[in-house]
Amino acid sequence: MWDDEEFEYEDFCEDFYEEGYEEGYRDGRNTRHSSSRTPSGSGSGGCYVATAVYGSYDCPEVWTLRRFRDYYLARRFWGRCFIRAYYAVSPTLVRWFGDTSWFKHLWKGKLDRMVSDLQRQGYQDTPYEDTPW
Repeated sequence: MWDDEEFEYEDFCEDFYEEGYEEGYRDGRNTRHSSSRTPSGSGSGGCYVATAVYGSYDCPEVWTLRRFRDYYLARRFWGRCFIRAYYAVSPTLVRWFGDTSWFKHLWKGKLDRMVSDLQRQGYQDTPYEDTPW
């Protein structure tokens, strides 16, 4: 019985991810469906919290995080579920709080440590174009 429930959950999450990711973000908040795979307009695209904290989608710290998303998280079922949940929640959080100093302060240290750890693991901080997955 557990296997059936887990299988159904995986199917649901995968369908939710695929439908929402490809169809649910055509309003400019996420451009993952576009061929260029770069954010359209200021402050849109993925890595919402990091973009708010570091001030740009195209900066070394965000390049590192995008590589981690594309080369690690996106290649795992649970990682794709996390990405989907993150893209469902983070745009609203950033819209509400992204310009506040307390929000940036709350996340900056955590993101700095994560970026540092990822760079020690070999994730580069050089210019990066999002990869399809």
